[in-house]
Formats: sequence, structure tokens, C-alpha cells
Amino acid sequence: LDTMKANPILSALLLLCLPLIVAARATVTSPVFARGGEQHKGGPLQTFLSTVKDARQHLVAAAVARGTCTAIMYPMDLIKTRIQVSHPNPLQLEGLFDGLGGSLLGQIPYGVLTFGSYEVYKRTLQERFPDWKPAFRYALAAIMGDLSGSLWLCPSEVVKNQIQAGMYKTTRQAYSSILKTKGFGGLYQGFLGLAARDIPFRVCQLTSYEIVKSIYLKSKAAKNQRQQQAQAEVALSPVESAICGAIAGTFSAAVTTPLDRIKTLMAVSTETSAAAAGVSSSVFACASMILNEEGPLGLLKGLVPRIVYVAPSVTIFFIVYEAAQQRLKSSGAFEPNYKKEQKSKRQ
Repeated sequence: LDTMKANPILSALLLLCLPLIVAARATVTSPVFARGGEQHKGGPLQTFLSTVKDARQHLVAAAVARGTCTAIMYPMDLIKTRIQVSHPNPLQLEGLFDGLGGSLLGQIPYGVLTFGSYEVYKRTLQERFPDWKPAFRYALAAIMGDLSGSLWLCPSEVVKNQIQAGMYKTTRQAYSSILKTKGFGGLYQGFLGLAARDIPFRVCQLTSYEIVKSIYLKSKAAKNQRQQQAQAEVALSPVESAICGAIAGTFSAAVTTPLDRIKTLMAVSTETSAAAAGVSSSVFACASMILNEEGPLGLLKGLVPRIVYVAPSVTIFFIVYEAAQQRLKSSGAFEPNYKKEQKSKRQ
């Protein structure tokens, strides 16, 4: 306990591991993750690994989608960060892709962990709590999924933001300097700001996407029925995924801009002054500093480039994600073993 009190980063990491442990224990006897009609047995680690294996279609689709949207939209993300840290020339063309490699190193596994585990959590909640409102299940699954991914994402976000702010030129230089001057804890600088931004964003994004998608699919199915078109399964086309993703992304980006500004300032703080130390100490301290120095509009700094970055990024993600998901399902690639066994039994 004394160690946890002295090291808030360790405490945060342990707390964020709880959703994985709880989820793993909860799935030990769950028929949702049964393969061939038998339930998984074993400890939390074995259960988690088997769960990841069963969800590999979701994980592969998420990895492809995350890497694609991150690479395409990276220059706009860099410009947004420059504006938020008051860079003298945020629109300069030089170095628009600085730090992209490190960002992909963080974003692709983060996308796998977040969206892959989201699908797993969502499926579990649907099976265990069918009477709950869908929006609540989606929100809870989004929170748990984001907590799972944030453990990996934070170091790459700190490095990426500091490179984008002009503090370092390369990913290797940034990692080496941070570890040398601040130790391992320096890679989790602004972790609470990251969680405070990403959890609300993920809830808004995934909840609104699932709701819009559900409404659209019901409308599409009803239209097909009126036209007497026989169709085994109604699914979103890439264009339809783009529309749903754009709606979800625009709304989510706008409402979480103040939290994104706070996260960015906490990540790039060098703690070389009392003011900087206050910025990195807590979300509330950073918000108070912005309000005192810039007023309420300071919290909205970077709103336009964030929307311009996030909305197309989310759109690209869901287009690629849905397309990859459908392609994997139709080809049978990475299909869980228990589903293959169920199909063979039906045949």
C-alpha cells in the first residue's frame, strides 16, 4: 500500500487492470466463449488468451482499420497538436510525418485491444444482461475496452505529442530522453488526462455509431421487406459505414475537445517551472490554468482541426473495419474454432 501511495502511476495501472481481471474471471463459466459446447476452464490468464483467440476476426479487422486511418490522417493530427501548444507556425509543411512510426506502434495495438475487447465485452453483456438497454451496454463495453487499450497507448501518445510539439525529432530520441530524465513514469505523464479524454470519446463514438447503425439497418431491412427482396443478413456497405462513422466521429470530437486540449498540455509539460508542474499534476489543475490564462475559449483551442482530423479518421476506420470484418467472415479466415464446430454440427 505504501508503494502504491508513493507511486500514483503504479496505482493507476493496477486499477486499470481490474476490468481485464474481472472480465476474465466472469468468462470462465460463460457459454459465450465455449468452444465445441464445452466451457473454458482455468485461471484469468488462460481465459483471457482464449477470449482473444476467439475474437481474432475482430482483432485483425481493428488492426487493419486503425493503421490505415492513423497513417492517412496523421498530418492533421500534428497540426492540431501544434495549435494546442501555441506553436509559432502550426501550418508549416516541414515534418508533417514526424513521429508517425511511433504513433503506429502505439495506435495499432491500441486499436486491437480497444475495439477487439469492446466486441468481446459487448457480446458478454448482451448474453448476460439481455434486459439492459442497448445504449447502456454499449457504453459500458466501450469504457472497459478503452481502459484495456489505454495501458499500451499512453507512452506512444506522450512521445508523439512531444515530437509534434517540436521537442524531439525522432521517436527513438524522444523515448531515450524521457526515460533518462524522468524514468519509466515519464512515459505515463498525463495518463489521467488521456483516460479523461478517451473514455468519454469512446462512449460517445461507439454508442452513437451502434445506435445509428442499428436504426439504419432496421430501416434497410424494412425497405427490403416492402420490396420483397430475400436477403439472409442485412449488413452495412462501405459507404453506409462511412455515413454512420462520420456522424459518430463529428459529435464525439466536438464534445471532447476541451479534454483533448488538457491531455495534450499534460503530455508535453516539461515540469521546469511551477506552472508546468501544475499542468502535469492533475486534470483539474491543467483546466484551471487554461481558464485563468485563456478563458473558456481556451478549452476549445484546436476544435476545428480536431473535427477535421477525427471525423474523417473515424469514417475511414469504420469503412475499413466493416469491410475487413465482412471479408474475413465470408472467407472464413481467423474464424473461431467453436463457430467452425457449430457449423459442422448443423451440417
